[in-house]
Order: sequence, then structure tokens, then C-alpha cells
Amino acid sequence: MSTLFFRRTSSLEKNCIQAPKKVGFSKPRHFCRGLVIFTFFFLSCLMPPLGRGEAEVPPAYTLAAYPTNDPKKDYDALKPLADHIAAETGWTVRMVVTRNYEEIIHRLTDGTVDIAMLSAASYVRFGPSIPGLSYVATYMEMEGTAPSPFYHSVILCLADSSVTDISGLKGKNFAFTDRYSTSGYIVPLLLFRDRGIVPDSFFGKTFFVGKHDAVIEALKARSVEGGAVSSGTLANAEAVEGNIFRVLASSEPIPLDAIAAGKRVPQEHVKLLQEVLRCLPPDSAPVEAVRVHLKWPAAGFAVLGDSFYDPLRRALGISSGD
Repeated sequence: MSTLFFRRTSSLEKNCIQAPKKVGFSKPRHFCRGLVIFTFFFLSCLMPPLGRGEAEVPPAYTLAAYPTNDPKKDYDALKPLADHIAAETGWTVRMVVTRNYEEIIHRLTDGTVDIAMLSAASYVRFGPSIPGLSYVATYMEMEGTAPSPFYHSVILCLADSSVTDISGLKGKNFAFTDRYSTSGYIVPLLLFRDRGIVPDSFFGKTFFVGKHDAVIEALKARSVEGGAVSSGTLANAEAVEGNIFRVLASSEPIPLDAIAAGKRVPQEHVKLLQEVLRCLPPDSAPVEAVRVHLKWPAAGFAVLGDSFYDPLRRALGISSGD
């Protein structure tokens, strides 16, 4: 990352920058000597005093989230985290929510996003192709009374449906979230594969509705008979709607989202960011904002290392060395 500098103009420098007084030379041979002396004096006025150096401008970083929900909810949920990072580090941190999962990958690659919250599948699938990407931390949620870095993908239908298992969805309409979503597409494909199901030929129609909440709305509207969402999305929906859904299948534990840093963030800043996130308690304002706006059981962050995602890599047939 290029370093920017600023410098105040001293009163002495202001005086030096003023037009020099007219100087006459008694003999032509003195002209070159006088010009050299004047130039040296002029440049020395523009240079900072020896040993003082120049003040470094704090870095400006962009923190991005993928659109798991309504973009305003995502922004309101994570803006306090951006503000907290800025307050703890002295950096300028701007918060953005991308239009889709794909955009966040592109922007990490081209450097217009510096820090990102990535779905686990996006992190393991696309991380190796993003120049200079660094693991920072893993988002955690409460499971019972303890924080956990795992969650699940669930296949749902309405409780009053005649469908009682996944085989009953044959020929019916099904909703995924996004092709980059871990629990809304990638892991459900593994569940279907284990049952010998190819979605394109098994379902009547498949839809990619973009967000987890949109799958819930499609089920409620009966525009689809089945859908795939995260276990947290199901818990939120049941808290509002009651037990109107039936779980047809649930995945093995999935690593939760990864916080990653792009190529403009030097390793000393990655380490500082890890400490800032690690020290966030579950009752802190940034964590509470996630609970309030997204209704996720947020519990903070843990620094578990890139290898924490190796089981997901193996499940997806991705080498950790790729």
C-alpha cells in the first residue's frame, strides 16, 4: 500500500517561497555561483527540518459485507463494527454493502474493498485467486450458552405441506439464495448429491432469490415448495411466524463467516485488526447491533486461523494448497 504524507508550510518556508529580492552581481563570473547558492538555500527551505520527518496520514480502508438480508439491515448491523475498528486503530473505515456475493469477490480482487465479511464457501473457493488475501478472524454465534464458530444449512418446506422428506420435492419448485452462498446453495448441493439428486433434473423449477429472507418469503407465499437457508434464518423466521416450517434435512456443522483482508492491508494492520476483533465481548455495541438488526445470535469473533476452514475445503473437493 502506498503511503501518503502531508506537511504544514512553516512561517519560515512561507517567507522563503516569496519572490526573492533583486540581487545584482558586480561581475558576470559571480552569476553561476550566486545561482547555485540561491537554489540550495531555496530548496533547503522546502525540506523539513532534519530528524523531524513528515506526519503519516492514517490509512483509509473499506469494510464490505455481502447481502445476506435487506441491504439497509446489513449496513446498520455492521456500521458500528466499522466505527469501532476506526476508534480502536485510528484508521478511517468506510462501510459498504455489495449488491451480491460476486461483487464482494471482484472488489477484494481489484482493491476497492480492503476488509470483508465472506461466506465460508466464498472464502475457501475464491480466496486463493484473490491476490494478497489474508485471513483475519471467524464470526461466532451463540449455540446454547456458549459461543460457537459453526452453523447449519437446512432444507425446508411448510409444515402443512404433504412433503415429509426431500424425495417428496421431486418435480416441485425450489428456492436457493445465491450461487456464492454457503448455506443457501453450496452445502445444499452436497446434501442433494449424497442422495443422488441433481437439482436441475429433480425439481420442477429452481430459483435463485438472492437472500435468505427471500427464500422464507417465497415459501410463505407458496411460490416454491422447498428452499435452502441457514439455521439462523430459520430460527429468526420461527421467532416471528411460529413453527410453520418443516425441516427436511440439516447439514453437518459449517464454519461461520470469515473476515478477510485484501492486498492493501499490510500484515501489521492484519494483526492489529485481529486483536481488535478478538477483544470484542458478546455484550459490546458492534455485536449487539448484529443481533438487533439481523436477528443473528452474534457472539463476537475468534482468531482460529485459515486451517479452520480445511474441513469445508475437503467437503467441497478444494485443496488447501490451491
